[in-house]
Amino acid sequence: MNNPLSPDVRPPEPNVSQTELDVDPGMDAPSMDGIPDFVKLGSIPVDYIQRVETDLLESVVQLDGSTDRTGFCRFTLQNKGFLHSHSKLFLSLIPNATNNDAFMPVQVGVGALIQRAVLKVGNQVINEISDWSQLHAVKSSLISNEINKEREQYMTGRLMNHGFRYESENYELAPTYGLANGREYNGIDLKQMPFAKMDGATAVTIATSPVYSVDLSDLFPFLKTHQLPLYMIDQPINIELTWSPPNKARTCINANDTVDLPYTIDTTELKFCADYIFYGAGDEMTRYADANKDLSFSFVDYRSNVATIDSTAAVTVVRNIGMANRMVTRVITVFNRDALGDQTLLNKYGSLGLDVDATGGATDGAVGNLSYNLRYNDRYEFATDVNNSARLFSLLTDSEGVPFLTKGEYCGNDAVITANTFEGLRDDQNLSNNFFYISTRLTGGRVGSKGIEIHLNATDLRTANGPTSIRCYAEYLRVARLRNGILDIANA
Repeated sequence: MNNPLSPDVRPPEPNVSQTELDVDPGMDAPSMDGIPDFVKLGSIPVDYIQRVETDLLESVVQLDGSTDRTGFCRFTLQNKGFLHSHSKLFLSLIPNATNNDAFMPVQVGVGALIQRAVLKVGNQVINEISDWSQLHAVKSSLISNEINKEREQYMTGRLMNHGFRYESENYELAPTYGLANGREYNGIDLKQMPFAKMDGATAVTIATSPVYSVDLSDLFPFLKTHQLPLYMIDQPINIELTWSPPNKARTCINANDTVDLPYTIDTTELKFCADYIFYGAGDEMTRYADANKDLSFSFVDYRSNVATIDSTAAVTVVRNIGMANRMVTRVITVFNRDALGDQTLLNKYGSLGLDVDATGGATDGAVGNLSYNLRYNDRYEFATDVNNSARLFSLLTDSEGVPFLTKGEYCGNDAVITANTFEGLRDDQNLSNNFFYISTRLTGGRVGSKGIEIHLNATDLRTANGPTSIRCYAEYLRVARLRNGILDIANA
């Protein structure tokens, strides 16, 4: 496994199917008179003339959630230029007056606020991802230590940076490792950065609650490889977000704070920073639009499927996750305890691993022994079920890229993770065995009419913290056709 403790150069972007998804290369707009294909990011020279206009947009609809309903937000974009893929959504929470030390879950950061993300043009949905924050946790594991420490903890609230823990007065022996944010431990406890705390003690501390951002391309995979030609579209373009519940799901709290208190979205800080790009020094964009009145391009989207299993005995799961007649490129599977709350480092966004006890059963917070396979088109993806953690990790690496995880975080109760604390919460109890992801690139072509079946055999899918939710994300290909200002979306 990759050693997340060593300084590394950030790896290339994950081996995602977006680089391979052109179902018909002939559909892409050709270059004309030296004008590149503005829609495809990889086709635009880095030195091509461009101008950027930035609008700070207010939400047209904003409704925060409650204990019995989800919140909702909508932004409407202007039909001008190209939408920059790294436009930002700014988010902040109003601290609860009872607690002084709340912070964002360390592996998803401010992404914990977003439950569902939708990008729409007219009535056509380009990307729609439910349980987005759980998928975001998988993608966040690909971020290196240095990036987490030097950028992400300031911009997004993510802090999965590892550091060695040396023995007291012995700077040559480091028997354990734990979270590191650039501050020194106060004895055995590491405090969050002052700016990152949500302190509800006074009006002054409430006013200085941190503001974080979410990259638009992280919300919508379409924008990883394409730009929306907004000026060529005659329909309204909307971003719709469903918020996570304000209680339990949004923050983490210090071991001494009060659990299950609401944290509401600060509407004064809720903004969408839309960057509109204009290319060329003359009429290049007009000529591009005139030459591409019928423009098609392909991209990926995700569909989630959730099953809840409540069993303390060995259980066999055979579940059809759908996706019939679609070009599915990969399937990602995670195991969550939705009942987990805020007095943790990961909240409910950790994925339970394989740790077993001395009798072969599952320890608390684990799924025990596991075997895994996929079946579609009347064949299994693997000749025999995969039940080896090293093999499962290899599948994850082949599908997503190299995650910055240790073995203990991925699939075991690792004594090497320090028992020291972060905001009073033990690293070993919160990080061990909580980053177990399964991802498989499919090799059997288009899925037939029977869909995809996931086959699981597990020792135990319940602990004292409630039943296990099995989330499967199927990545599949879609095709967008922009014709005379109207965008149509279809499955590839």
